[in-house]
Amino acid sequence: MKRNLSAHLLILALLGLIFFSHFKLLAEEETQPPKIQHEIVVTATRLETPVKETASAISLVRTDKLPPGASTRPEVLFAGVPGLFFIQTGLAGGTGSLFIRGASSEHAVFMIDGLELNDPVSPSRSFNFNLFNLSLVDRVEILRGPQSTLYGSDALAGVVNLITAEPMKNEINVTGLFGSLKTGQANFRVSRTRKNFFWLAEFNACTTGGISQAGSRYPGNTEADGYSQQSLALKLSYRFSPWLRLSWQTRGLLARAELDAFGGPFGDDPNSSQKSRFIFNRLELDGFFLHHRWEQKLVFGLEDGRRENDNPADELHPEEGDRALYRSRLFKVDWQNNLFLAANHTLVFGADFRQEQGSSSYLYFSPWGNYESNLPHKSASLFGLYLQDQWKPWRRLSLTAGLRSDRHRHFGRALTFRTAVCLDLPEIGARIKSTVGSGFKAPSLYQLYAPADYLGPVGNPGLKPERNLGWDAGLEKELSHSLAISLTYFESRYRNLIQFYFGSGYQNLGRARSRGLEASLEANLFKNMHLSSGWTHLRATDLDSGSRLLRRPENTFHLRLNLAHKSLGLAAELNHIGPRLDLDYSSYPPRTAKLRAATLANLFLSYELKSPLTLFLHVENLFNARYELIYGYGSPGTTISTGFKLKL
Repeated sequence: MKRNLSAHLLILALLGLIFFSHFKLLAEEETQPPKIQHEIVVTATRLETPVKETASAISLVRTDKLPPGASTRPEVLFAGVPGLFFIQTGLAGGTGSLFIRGASSEHAVFMIDGLELNDPVSPSRSFNFNLFNLSLVDRVEILRGPQSTLYGSDALAGVVNLITAEPMKNEINVTGLFGSLKTGQANFRVSRTRKNFFWLAEFNACTTGGISQAGSRYPGNTEADGYSQQSLALKLSYRFSPWLRLSWQTRGLLARAELDAFGGPFGDDPNSSQKSRFIFNRLELDGFFLHHRWEQKLVFGLEDGRRENDNPADELHPEEGDRALYRSRLFKVDWQNNLFLAANHTLVFGADFRQEQGSSSYLYFSPWGNYESNLPHKSASLFGLYLQDQWKPWRRLSLTAGLRSDRHRHFGRALTFRTAVCLDLPEIGARIKSTVGSGFKAPSLYQLYAPADYLGPVGNPGLKPERNLGWDAGLEKELSHSLAISLTYFESRYRNLIQFYFGSGYQNLGRARSRGLEASLEANLFKNMHLSSGWTHLRATDLDSGSRLLRRPENTFHLRLNLAHKSLGLAAELNHIGPRLDLDYSSYPPRTAKLRAATLANLFLSYELKSPLTLFLHVENLFNARYELIYGYGSPGTTISTGFKLKL
């Protein structure tokens, strides 16, 4: 009863905002608030396409629209995107995971400028946001629903593409931030252009004293776990002619995180830490041929990663500890062809090749003996062919159909498809959209090759790919020139999910279903006042047990109001997270625990002193709400930070 009441209240709140905004706009019509802008996106079809012509459920987050200095944190980047929910163990340096329509990070592809970020040596090949610096990000495109047709393995739930700034003008940016929990951050970026040559360089450093990863509300957890990170990025681009360009980028990251043993009572560990090092390289040759009717893109990508965990004996654990080393390398080649048959008809086709390598070693020592788990150096390759037909037979109708064939070194072939329809009804200011598609995920190196231990098998070379089939249908409506709403229903079924079973190792036995509603609102209330909100209702279910999937809230709600007056900027936001289920591992066997709902308020202020200098102030978790995103792990109370942004 309480759950239904909560859902109804959220719906009423959203509808109330819509009607309030609509009538307020009518009352203030003479102020002429700006029109809702329709952006151009590239991730949905791998072509530059207006959002209003894209049937996919896609959201665009522009960091220049976020509060100054706050855009490098994933919880800020994704707070207002329907269908997304971000969790992490503790604060910076913990494990960060992004749920997309109820699917965890392992079922999505994460990229930066098209270069894949998923970790090959992670047990489930997932991506940890807290190991990557987002300071260079210019905008983020989030694509929801199965996307394997264009992006291959892992894209069952969606794609997140972090797109960095292009070196298009002479500019210097300096940002500094200081705040609670002994937090500090400095960022320096310079870009230059000279005739046909463009370059950009950026350095970023951040540090924080942090909070206890194991929640301080539980006994025995008093030590804060700090985090530090340094990153360097360089982008070069040279245009040989109007139809041929070569670009290269490299980025390196060093990080050190202090960790705890586990969440819950007495989870503190005073000297456990992890050091990480990642290097990313991307080379692209982009050219037009046949009088600009044929575009080719040849992209080479290389990722090299190393993570080292060290946990020696200490006063709390005088005779036990552990250490681990993880190495990974991912090499990828993508040859994309865009054939412009007519102004309303484009074929996208190509081939890609992925080879990943990895190894790991783990040692645990105690008075009762040692335990070792070593993954020897292993590799796996995947070759794919893809084809997509994008056709607009009528100015109001956009059709997309795609097909892909992948061949894995071990399990063989995987076929995926996707279709999309978008119907524009300008007379009533509405668009109807729908997509149907399938996805697959190849088993990770660890799932395939991890050696057996004393309990039995672990890896399973006979694993098949995980698969899903999903669809969505939505309506977008412009109630006025400055007010737009959208509503989308989605459903996806997963099968062959890889799960671990003691005594038999990894097996393809899991099945799940996720379905729900996504709603959003965008309104320019006045000339300098913008309102945005999003609501997601999710039912994610384990089809074998019939139980709800853990850590997924049934309802999430976001509201943000941006105001600008002369040199002063104000942003206030409200995030509501519904109750979730989790497991309490402090007991054996683990018991099911319920995480309470939480409502968090944040306030952001900025003031432009002179044209190049802006000062800002952030107050997050304004009312000091106590909450947990993962059972047993801490979350920060009220934090205050201040800083500056200088643009020359």
